Amino acid sequence: MKVIIDRDLCDTTLAYCQRCSAAFFRYPEGSDRLCIREIIDDGKETLTIVMNTDGRVLELELTEEDRQLASVEGWEALANFDPALFRKGAMERWHKLRQLPTTHAML
Repeated sequence: MKVIIDRDLCDTTLAYCQRCSAAFFRYPEGSDRLCIREIIDDGKETLTIVMNTDGRVLELELTEEDRQLASVEGWEALANFDPALFRKGAMERWHKLRQLPTTHAML
């Protein structure tokens, strides 16, 4: 399974995001979160995360060991950079998304 996450759509603090993502990694199916843009069945046994955050794209293919770590610590434990603790601007991004036609192409 491949999950596309856009952290720019959420203004939660890093601590909340870690807790939220840890729960997602524990039970990825059936979870609905504002930051999840797309879930793709890629036919792989592993869970792949593609996350847009802090002007970066973080792509992780999680082994079972990585997934267990992330299910306790959150995604930040696997990142190769220090993400921002506080965020802002998600509401403006949601207003812009609302203006897009429903037939727009996903990038």
